[in-house]
Amino acid sequence: MTVLVRRRPRRRPERAVAIVGAACRFPGAPDLDAYWRLLAEGRDAVTTVPADRFTQSHFAHPRRGEPGKSYSFAAGTLGDVAGFDPGAFGISPREAAEMDPQQRLLLEVAAEALEDAGLPPGALAGTATAVFVGGSLTDYSDLRRTDIASGDRYFMTGGALSILANRIGNVFDLRGPAQTVDTACSSSLVALHYACEALRAGRVPAALVGGVNLLLSPYPFLGFARAGMLSPTGRCHAFDARADGYVRAEGAGMVLLKPLEDALAAGDAIRGVILASGVNAAGRTMGISLPSQAAQQALLDQVLAAAAIAPGRIGYFEAHGTGTAAGDPIEAAAIGQAIGRHRSGAALPIGSAKTNIGHTEPASGMVGLLKAMLVLEHGQVPPSLHHATPNPDIDFAGLGLRVPTRLEALPNHRRAVAGVNSFGFGGTNASVLLGAAPAARPAPEAPGPLPPLLLSARSAAGLAALAGRWKAALA
Repeated sequence: MTVLVRRRPRRRPERAVAIVGAACRFPGAPDLDAYWRLLAEGRDAVTTVPADRFTQSHFAHPRRGEPGKSYSFAAGTLGDVAGFDPGAFGISPREAAEMDPQQRLLLEVAAEALEDAGLPPGALAGTATAVFVGGSLTDYSDLRRTDIASGDRYFMTGGALSILANRIGNVFDLRGPAQTVDTACSSSLVALHYACEALRAGRVPAALVGGVNLLLSPYPFLGFARAGMLSPTGRCHAFDARADGYVRAEGAGMVLLKPLEDALAAGDAIRGVILASGVNAAGRTMGISLPSQAAQQALLDQVLAAAAIAPGRIGYFEAHGTGTAAGDPIEAAAIGQAIGRHRSGAALPIGSAKTNIGHTEPASGMVGLLKAMLVLEHGQVPPSLHHATPNPDIDFAGLGLRVPTRLEALPNHRRAVAGVNSFGFGGTNASVLLGAAPAARPAPEAPGPLPPLLLSARSAAGLAALAGRWKAALA
């Protein structure tokens, strides 16, 4: 009998891509520093949908499967998503009122990612910088269609999914490709892969990559509840015996990417290095929303080969980890078969930020990527919440996996690699391997006293808010 043995292909590693700027707005975390504190302290930011979004009582029913109702409105939310300073982006108040708040939020995190990279807003104007954004839902325009006469000339561009990416390119005058990617929950990590491919091929010099999700309408809650996808207990119990569904969440994340060699030559402050990325699809399964272990495992094999690294280098894996009875065991088996079983010594720690903030759906790839970046920056692995009894359908010992429940050190974190998974419920999978930033060169001593810190904004309110942020950062 012929036995087929699957071998990892060997090849030269792909060109690495540097993260030179990053920003986020997540539940309980208005910026990256706050996001790390939330993760490291093991805090749960899940609450419920704010009352001013829609009348929950009209759509609520405790019985699962009740038509037109939801048994849960638990969610990770940002609070006020209506506030926006259109003048800061050269947009008229009239046009801003017609814009999906997802567009406004993306503009804000794009500006903050550029600021994090040490660049003024106009630094990339006129260049072939690309924009790839993960987005799926159009709650704002869907709600507006109940009063069609209220829309004006800006209604169509204000609500179109394609404009999520185009709006960033327009405001910052970026001339590279601008594309909104919709593969459901894997959208933003698929967008990241497309950006990395363009950078590796030399088609663009830089790329802004992000993801966004806002919970403005009751109707997706009703649909996901009818499908039985939402957790009736209102928490994501990733890899736990209590896994009973996921919790919806909103947020936005953005990174600025450049080829690693270009970032090093420019002296950029690098936050992380994307060693490899990949995308595949589950193909035919028992149902379109049922994941495939074989496809997930094949994708991990692919990105390991592309990065030309051994499984033992991977020190942490940020899983998709939605806390579903079917999805968690399949993903754990794929990670274990591709990585966990091939490591020597301690089991591979895996976790999911969805246990902290909920599932941001198309933006969840950014949530996972930024968590992995922070794990490597801080050299620590945060706890994965709501994990009391390991899921009995997962052979943790046999797969070489474990779920950390307290903050712990990441061994040899300067050489460690972190993995990130993100899967769409239609079968599109994305995975990334992320390495720590190269050791920074010591900054030269500044001669004499430091120069004054000059702040400017387009309005008095904006200036006050900016001054407040600097005051908090300096403190």
